[in-house]
Amino acid sequence: MSSIITAHQVSYELPNGLLLFENVSFSLDSKITALVGPNGVGKTCLSQLLCGELEPSSGRIIRKGIIRYFPQRQTPPPISVDEFLASESGSEAEIGLATGFESDLASWSITRESLLSPLKQDLLKKDLLNNSSARPKLCTELSGGQWMRVRLAKALGAGFLVLDEPTNDLDRDGREALLDFLCQRQQWRTGGVLLISHDRECLNLCEDVLELSNRGLSKFGMSWNEYLLAKEQERQALQRQLDVSTRERNQAAQHRHDQIERQEKRNRQGSAAGARGGLPKILLGARKRKAQATTAKLDVRTLDKANAAVRSVHEALSQIKVDPMMYADLLGQPLPEQKLIAEARNFNLRFSNSSAGDSTQTELPHSGWLYAEDLNFIWRGNLRLALKGPNGSGKSTLLKELLTGTDDAQGSLQKTNRDIRGELRKGQLRTLYIDQRCSFLKDDLSILENIREHAVADESEIRNNLAKFLFTKDKVFQTVQSLSGGERLRAALACGFMQEQAPELLILDEPTNNLDLANVEFLENLIQEFRGALVVISHDEVFLKNCGVTEEFDLSDKRVDVSSAQS
Repeated sequence: MSSIITAHQVSYELPNGLLLFENVSFSLDSKITALVGPNGVGKTCLSQLLCGELEPSSGRIIRKGIIRYFPQRQTPPPISVDEFLASESGSEAEIGLATGFESDLASWSITRESLLSPLKQDLLKKDLLNNSSARPKLCTELSGGQWMRVRLAKALGAGFLVLDEPTNDLDRDGREALLDFLCQRQQWRTGGVLLISHDRECLNLCEDVLELSNRGLSKFGMSWNEYLLAKEQERQALQRQLDVSTRERNQAAQHRHDQIERQEKRNRQGSAAGARGGLPKILLGARKRKAQATTAKLDVRTLDKANAAVRSVHEALSQIKVDPMMYADLLGQPLPEQKLIAEARNFNLRFSNSSAGDSTQTELPHSGWLYAEDLNFIWRGNLRLALKGPNGSGKSTLLKELLTGTDDAQGSLQKTNRDIRGELRKGQLRTLYIDQRCSFLKDDLSILENIREHAVADESEIRNNLAKFLFTKDKVFQTVQSLSGGERLRAALACGFMQEQAPELLILDEPTNNLDLANVEFLENLIQEFRGALVVISHDEVFLKNCGVTEEFDLSDKRVDVSSAQS
């Protein structure tokens, strides 16, 4: 396949002087290629360089055709779908797509229809043009899935797309739209895709992998699963190398210890002989200093070399996989089978217009109640439950209401900004709730200072436990506001699990948003070891499976379909 984008000896330095990467060279064609690497390594900057939104500090990038950058988040503008599709159209095909959207498919002329590839026709027929109710809508009125489809439709004219974490904040409908789009683009070979994502469903479609790390950039001409196998083999080889290096380091340390003991014995014997021989004190002192210097130099180079080898292998391993080093005292105990987690009886709520923060809000269906059907459920024991539903169905609202003390809500009552009817209560459980922003952390404090506000242990024990969450040495003094998404989540988990008693219930709201894949796997491993109950909001089916989720509560059929309902 011919190259669409070619990067030659590209380097990029941030305005503060930090060099993100240096002299990277690669090419991209019409395949779907994954770009992976830890948060903060420069994936987004590299993608913006490829699209021409940033200029390299050195090197050059050659582009053929239209390159489009698909940012992590794009707020829908308050314009119609037609206007959005027609805006900034750079090709005849895109103009045809936009004007065709204004009319029924049956009225298209052969000329206009011929402007669109089979992929465009299929996407529009299935998702937009046959849905007459969607055509006049403003972009702000679209669901997450519809907005994703419209954005993808506008990007169809590009010969190469760079998708930066496209699944962030998407519900299941939006994810399926994206997966369908990628599958069809792959089938028709209508252009290349560079995918920055931690979503394993998307990554499974990739045919090549670019890996960006602190050591540079490497390209793997293989599928995602083949790449994972290769990295696991590399990890195993490095682990064997680490075992050998550690053994050699220990042998070198023991050899040096033995040498020092022998030399010190000779030094003592020499000093005793000199004293018996009546040597002057000044000469005895000179001999002693010389002997001490000789002892200090004994085989230190061999030991230093062995220590350097161990450090080198440790660093290489850290680039491949981060594993939680959890101990039993942090993981809690299983809950009794009949222990109440939460219960709802005919529960519903509605927000007043004044508190909703939207003066344009219109009268809602069902007299403004959030759920079309009152909620009824009982959750007990050591369950692993996924709370599901499209964006706007009230998932996060339900969890927050559960955690804000509605235990005594009976009948219908009014709180400061909402009306509640029915009953909603949570069991008496030690609960760790982590929202998407890990909001309970104090941004202006360091990791260590945040932990001190929750843990009762001394600093030595705190730092030992922080190492289990991969915070070591001076990292513990870093402020929370400077952390990456994955580091922030690990800090929140550390605060929760390092309290005097481990949590019995873990509640997570979209925890994998803003995480790199290594930290997603860290979280999965921790949850697998956690012995308490789990309630989680996530649209990532692979994540839910790996966390051992066996039950779900779906709000899809209980949703009031209005744009003002907030998830």
